[in-house]
Amino acid sequence: MSRSLPTTLAALVLAAPIIGCGGGGGGNDDAGATAGDTDGSGATEGTAGTAGTTPTEGSGTDTSADPTEGPAPVSCDDGPQPGPMPRLVRLTHQQYDLTVADLFKKSFDPRPSAEFLADPAVAGFDNNAVQMVVKDRLGRDYRRAAERLAGEAVAPDVLAGLLPCQPEGDGSQCAAQFVAEFGRRAFRRPLTAAEQTTYAGLFTQGQGLYPEGTPFEQGIRFIIEAMLQSGHFLYRVELSDAPGGEVIALSGYEVASRLSYLLWGSMPDDTLLAAAEAGELDTPAGLEAQARRLLDSPKAEAPVADFHRQWLELDKVDNLQKNSDLYPEWSGALADAMREETQQFVRHVVFELEGDYAALLTAPVTFVNAELAALYGVQGQFGAEFTEAALDPQKRAGLLTQPSFLATHAYQSSSSPIFRGAFVQKQILCTPPPPPPGGIDPNLPPPGDDIVTTRDQVEAHTQLDPYCAGCHKSIINPPGFAFEH
Repeated sequence: MSRSLPTTLAALVLAAPIIGCGGGGGGNDDAGATAGDTDGSGATEGTAGTAGTTPTEGSGTDTSADPTEGPAPVSCDDGPQPGPMPRLVRLTHQQYDLTVADLFKKSFDPRPSAEFLADPAVAGFDNNAVQMVVKDRLGRDYRRAAERLAGEAVAPDVLAGLLPCQPEGDGSQCAAQFVAEFGRRAFRRPLTAAEQTTYAGLFTQGQGLYPEGTPFEQGIRFIIEAMLQSGHFLYRVELSDAPGGEVIALSGYEVASRLSYLLWGSMPDDTLLAAAEAGELDTPAGLEAQARRLLDSPKAEAPVADFHRQWLELDKVDNLQKNSDLYPEWSGALADAMREETQQFVRHVVFELEGDYAALLTAPVTFVNAELAALYGVQGQFGAEFTEAALDPQKRAGLLTQPSFLATHAYQSSSSPIFRGAFVQKQILCTPPPPPPGGIDPNLPPPGDDIVTTRDQVEAHTQLDPYCAGCHKSIINPPGFAFEH
């Protein structure tokens, strides 16, 4: 099925990759977040896109315009520019894994980043470019990964797929050609003359450094090790050909990298690099054509799955525990099935239904195996494979009625309207409530004559104190109580 380009994504693809604002355009994803940023978007009071802000001079909003003429056209030259974005953006660990798989044309097990120090999470997401610095530990992780990957790359079956030539004589000419071709893919751009000379020189230096392999294989291995530890591989670099001013035009290769890491979470393929070289990415039509091609690839599914994993806090499922007396059906296999259900549902809505945000929250379908079918009470024959199943929309519909969300936002022995209500405000409505005051008693009052349900307990615990009621009565509790059904 051909995948359409949603309006919001089209705007992002056609506008954002072409320019870098506020210091160099880097695709920071969340780098503008500050202490005053409440939703992780980088927008604070007085900036464009914040509810309740007042137009200021140069904001691009003309308050004296005739309302019957419609809003004034938006121009990149008018109004506030996007927040500062670093021009060196380190690859996330998932992007690193996907990139090396594409670079070497093979999958690696275990994943190269499996032993890396985890990416720092900011507001629940691991792609905050400002925070993704390379310290000593991660630097050593990169070195060890480069050594392992280079060793596997020179295995005869792998190296045959990487070499653009057959080595003859001392192999130096083929090695130089390898440097040009492999380097262009690894750095996502052609190498400079100085880089070509430097890396080609490593070919002879690498011979004799390893206990196994032919001299040619050892030289190539040393080149690969060096390239995998270069900042031009580990970072998405946006230096531009002629930087200057607040708005910096990106080169075709920089646009190609921004596009591929946006839609694939990985390096540009040969077709996209060729489009950059031919100048096809310099026009909106050429850019859109490549964006649609990338979206039609199964590789577009990985970034979507990764975003929803972080947004929905799916990793909490991995360490989930439940009271076995109250929930005898609970097991590790059921937890795994809950996570897989949500992942398959997201893929179905986004790529098969081409659905929107509303569909994610309201589609009355899901995917179940035997364990989940029993939990839902769905009738039919189910086994280990996940099968699409229709649900009663009066009872369940969308992501927030799936067990992966409900079970992770609850206690071991009961539900939690507070956890669920706070999630809705923070992750769905982008209005996170303030943190609770210090010194409060987190325990709900026990059931009694006037306290029968969980809702009764929460109301008694949060609405008697006026300080607590300010947030709970109108912000946290109402959406949380909706899940008590």
